[in-house]
Amino acid sequence: MRFQLLGPLSITDGSDTVVLPPSKPTILLASLLLHANTVVSVEYLQRTMWGEEQPATARAALQTCVLRLRRLFVKHGVTGAPIEAVPGGYRISAGPESLDLIGFRERVRLAAGHAHDPGRELHTLEDALSLWQGPLLANVRSDVLRRDEVPRLAEERLRTVERVCDLQLALGRCGEALVALWGATRAHPGHERFREQLIEALYRSGRQTEALAEYRRVKAYLRAELGVDPSPALRELELAILRGEDLGRALPSLATVVPSRPRLPVAVGKGAGRPAASLPPSAPAPLPAALGAPVPDPAAGTAREPAPSYAQGDAPRRPAPAMPHPGAVPPGSSAAPGDGGETGPPTARAPLHRPFPGASAGAPAAGGGAGRPEAADGGAAAHVRTATGSAGVAPGATPVPAGTSGGTRPMTARAAGAQPRLPPSVRGASGASADAAPGDGPVLVVPVAPVPAFTGRASETAALGGRLTAPERHDSATVVVSGAPGIGKTALARQVAHLAGDGFPGGRYLVRMVRPDGVPLTAGEVTAEVTAALGEPHTRGRVLLVLDDVLDSDQVLPLLHTRPDASAVLTSRRGLAGLIAAHGGWVQRLGPLAEDESYELLSTALGSERVGAEPDAARALADACCHHPLALRIVTARLLTRPALRLADCAEWLAGDPLARLSLPGSPHMALRHVLDSALGRLDRGAARAFPRIGSHTTGELHASEASALLGLPLPETEDLLERLADAGLLEEGPPGPYRMHDLLRLYARGNDSPSVRPTQKV
Repeated sequence: MRFQLLGPLSITDGSDTVVLPPSKPTILLASLLLHANTVVSVEYLQRTMWGEEQPATARAALQTCVLRLRRLFVKHGVTGAPIEAVPGGYRISAGPESLDLIGFRERVRLAAGHAHDPGRELHTLEDALSLWQGPLLANVRSDVLRRDEVPRLAEERLRTVERVCDLQLALGRCGEALVALWGATRAHPGHERFREQLIEALYRSGRQTEALAEYRRVKAYLRAELGVDPSPALRELELAILRGEDLGRALPSLATVVPSRPRLPVAVGKGAGRPAASLPPSAPAPLPAALGAPVPDPAAGTAREPAPSYAQGDAPRRPAPAMPHPGAVPPGSSAAPGDGGETGPPTARAPLHRPFPGASAGAPAAGGGAGRPEAADGGAAAHVRTATGSAGVAPGATPVPAGTSGGTRPMTARAAGAQPRLPPSVRGASGASADAAPGDGPVLVVPVAPVPAFTGRASETAALGGRLTAPERHDSATVVVSGAPGIGKTALARQVAHLAGDGFPGGRYLVRMVRPDGVPLTAGEVTAEVTAALGEPHTRGRVLLVLDDVLDSDQVLPLLHTRPDASAVLTSRRGLAGLIAAHGGWVQRLGPLAEDESYELLSTALGSERVGAEPDAARALADACCHHPLALRIVTARLLTRPALRLADCAEWLAGDPLARLSLPGSPHMALRHVLDSALGRLDRGAARAFPRIGSHTTGELHASEASALLGLPLPETEDLLERLADAGLLEEGPPGPYRMHDLLRLYARGNDSPSVRPTQKV
């Protein structure tokens, strides 16, 4: 499913499009989508829906509109963009594959990285403009949005059209430029840049008389409507035409680089199923070095050109590097006029087709990388693919590379002219930057993505946020979120990081401490990955790192000691008491959700209407899941794919064999048994053997003396073993009080009560 804002607000699924009728819920949806992935305040939403004079019941009516939208989403099968109620307002999560506005901006940013290749830049921008489908928000009747938002979006489109026409003129495609410019100049008669481009395109097409006539029309319009003369650029253009000057036609070598107008695939792997951007196999060779070709990489032995990286909607806009106009010598070139550096005939004046407005010299930062779903331990969060990443998802952050779903690799921000340096995860065996194909090697440092439909954990969220962003805190903070497998540690850490964005202008990044194959990163690799992605300390302002799935203290202590500019939220099944003792910090231990939180999670995920129709069954379903976040997420996903299934029937079916039935077909990371198998595999041999026996023979509290008799081990050895199980999140509490085991863990232990249990990996 995809939302379309760039035209009448609609929902589309392939060839089927539903244009929403003008209504308050339509205004609400437009307001949320215009600010997707950010919290939109209740006051702003009420203002967009009712204007400055709002009824006394505006807040209650707003909540009703939210419910109506959620029902509309269920009706049309929209599951990937839930409306979340968050402190102070509401938020909707969207990416380039689900919202055309984000897709448009992403393509525009991608095009800026192709300034060295005007053909690719042109195709990318044309692909971006193809997303506009008619009058902007024609069915959204909000004076506030039409006054504040529509002009801003229209200006974004005009800048893109202007850039496209600049590129077409640079490539000698004057006829194509004329098609767009005739309409643009008539729709925006006061836009002098469009008039200038139209006059130049007419003249360069051999239509000198029409070009001069167009100049006289714009001159008459400006004097009659505004009482001003044409700009110096327009007057200079008229004189150049009268003199019959060459305005700088495109170079043959430049024009031949451009293929015969195929549709350009979008380079982030997220745009309507398109593959990563690339020139077609039949495209001619790249530009020579004097015109901005990729610089050969001596280490790799091949020419390599950096790929751009972008954040999802809120990274600061970067100017594009200037493209040399015909007859110009690129900056930094040693060529002089007449010795091969000047590729066009000299003229009496500088060619009028100047480098594009807003352009500046310098190469864009490169980056990207293949995103992957979050670790199964973060089961409380829906699995989200990261959109193209950039340095800093927070406003004002310095652009740096990050992860994209397209498979390009992250690179560190660098000074102009410096070669990009890849993180260790994508380097060759020798450590040199390998020129690997897209998708080689996992991306381990990515911007923190928001958690869709995050529910509950209000007190924990507030406590963690307060620790990280306390006004009196000027140094870095370290907090550990620990607990049993699937209890929602990663989801909570991501949610806290997302809400704490204003306090970390350098950005918020998730660092995966375990590779997809289960091999943990060493301490040196962790430090190298972070340094490669973020640069040296103190280069960007305060940074927040979410170190996800930490195995032990030694894995992260070197990083924490060498990054005084970074606060850190660590998620781990272990308590990491050694880290707290050596480095300081604070620990938040997570348990199951409270009953009301479980009910709220079901209502948020399934819709209040469906849950409200069977409230007792919903509570029975939460009890069958033992209020375990991952279990609840699995069962809600199953119910969403079976809208006719009654909650009571599902609860009864689940209670028969919860451990086996808490799984989703084709998604092993969303199977409770798979997650617990992974946790058991990390135990040492003694603890792995003891865990099934303890779970099989206890029903409530367990004291060390009882466990000693059960296992046939001396009391000191038993106490040490129980502490290792508790530290791994498989037992709770402990001395001086009794230990306890979560009901789902006990069911799992009984299913694994076998001497053949073997750990797969020691920690």
